Amino acid sequence: MKKVLVILFALAAFSREAVARQQPGASYPDSLMAAVTAATTDSVKARLLFRLSDYWADRDSARAVDIAQQSFRYTKNNSFLRGVAHFYRAGAYYSYDIIKSQQDYMQADEILQRFSTPESFQYRSRAWHNYGALDQLMDNSKGFVEALLSRAIPLAQAAGDQERVAWNYMDLGAEFMNYKNYERAGDYYEKAIKILTGLHERSLVLAECLMSKSKSFVLQNKPDSATSSLKEAFKILSSHSDSSYLPVYYCIEGMYYSRLKQWPQAIASLNKGDTLAAQLNRPYDAATIAYEKYEVYKQQGQLEKAKSFLEKAYKLQARHAISTNVRLLLFELAKTEKALGHPAIAFDQMLQYAQLSDSVFTAQTAVTIAGLETKYRVAEKEKQLLRLQNRNQVQRLLLYFGACLLGLLGGFIYYAYRQRKKREKQRLNTMQQELEMQITKAQLQGEEKERQRLARDLHDGLGGMLAGIKLNLSVASHDKERGQSVELGNVIAQVDNSVHELRRIARNMVPEILVRAGFSNAIRDLCKTMDTQTMRVECELLNLQENIRMQEKIEIYRIVQELLANAARHSGATEVFLQCSKVHERFYITIEDNGKGLPEPDNSRHGNGMGLENIRSRLAYMHGKIELQSSPGKGTIINIEINVTEER
Repeated sequence: MKKVLVILFALAAFSREAVARQQPGASYPDSLMAAVTAATTDSVKARLLFRLSDYWADRDSARAVDIAQQSFRYTKNNSFLRGVAHFYRAGAYYSYDIIKSQQDYMQADEILQRFSTPESFQYRSRAWHNYGALDQLMDNSKGFVEALLSRAIPLAQAAGDQERVAWNYMDLGAEFMNYKNYERAGDYYEKAIKILTGLHERSLVLAECLMSKSKSFVLQNKPDSATSSLKEAFKILSSHSDSSYLPVYYCIEGMYYSRLKQWPQAIASLNKGDTLAAQLNRPYDAATIAYEKYEVYKQQGQLEKAKSFLEKAYKLQARHAISTNVRLLLFELAKTEKALGHPAIAFDQMLQYAQLSDSVFTAQTAVTIAGLETKYRVAEKEKQLLRLQNRNQVQRLLLYFGACLLGLLGGFIYYAYRQRKKREKQRLNTMQQELEMQITKAQLQGEEKERQRLARDLHDGLGGMLAGIKLNLSVASHDKERGQSVELGNVIAQVDNSVHELRRIARNMVPEILVRAGFSNAIRDLCKTMDTQTMRVECELLNLQENIRMQEKIEIYRIVQELLANAARHSGATEVFLQCSKVHERFYITIEDNGKGLPEPDNSRHGNGMGLENIRSRLAYMHGKIELQSSPGKGTIINIEINVTEER
């Protein structure tokens, strides 16, 4: 795979933050200082000093640190502004003291995490982004990626700052580009493009993102996929003739044509980019373009011409001291000299490459040793301070321990009191529930006894009388003329219907069939009674036994009766399926219909009518539960589970 010049990404990531800030004129810091002097409140003074420190951060770091330090005087009584003060002091340290900068960023995050405002989330997102960028400067790219994914992006989303989310996605894309994971980089660029398109349809940042996406396709040897993104980027950049992004655009366009082996077009695009880089004073872009020209001529076998552009890139890169790029260029120079038959020159350049690699390792080791030495010195100073303040510290610890002990004792007493109140409340709730259960039980038993009395009176009294009337009328009908016999026959039929209706009412009031025919037959008879030409009822009984207590049989019978009645009255169903089963001491009822369903499925405790309310009352008494599934036009399914007691 072709090697590319690596971007020093930590600086690129932080620079986008700087570009987004206002670029005021020379009088701006003076006007800010005047505003600080005129301000009457500490919070206003602090915020003005933050802006002033931010102004000097890219121009004079020492002055920026001094101003940020002054802002702490005005944040003593405001925790939020104290956290923001740490953030701006970290920005002032960013360019020359990485350790202090990271410490301040973490202090800012620790203080600001107590707040849940969009502004606090935004500052925390920026703090974690810059902390990770500093990690990347110290060759800890993994730390930077983790900071972006786990902190900076989620916090920017919490702040509602979609533009910052897009920036962070672009940073992730660039980081993956540096490590040649171009496909993953393209995914993050695509996420950023979706956000930026909705926010700023023709912004330069969107153009940068489109170019980066195109470059990821080019480096994957998929130039056709890069075409649309390049065109969109050029539409935006064409209205910004002095944009610093234009040299980058023409460099990527040259790479695009190079992958298509369209060498004249590639050189033409790279020449345009080279001219603009010189006009806009962009030596880093000029070095990258020179390297791409080297690649174009090398692929055509024109090694002498290729070498001239490689040497130009080397001279331009030497100004920036980006060791990764300088080493790459030295290595390519050595290979080119060897191919041209100059082994001595190639050997000399390989020596420079090796020495630079050693110096990079030495520099990294020196930074590590310096960090360890600093930590050692800090630890020694802390030990001395601890020894000097030992007595006072012991006294403070004793006072603190005593206060903690009293606090724990008070907390324990309060906890015990709360637990006692909680148990008392639970006991009262339990008693109330038991009382409600007893009342429900008494109501159900009273209703059942009254049903039995009324049924007995109807059957023994009125039923017998109607039967006698029917018998006398039948005898009389044989003694009269035919016309009168027909009229008497009608009367007898009416009386017969009345007897049947009377028996039906009595059966509904007291299911005597439970005693006479048994539990299973009673359920089947109920289904048979409800089965009509307009509504077919199918019944399936599994493992129904007679060893259930009679009172529970009656309650189950009433529940099934109510379910079938509801289906007949309200559902408009043509088919109903009922299944009853028993497993150990659990009784299950399932009823399904193909009716019109319920407009609002009832899965709560609130009923849809008296029928369901009566069912729930009985289930509460029997410690059962109900589950209802329904939607308009798709029928209804009801599942019921009941605790039953087996008779020994």
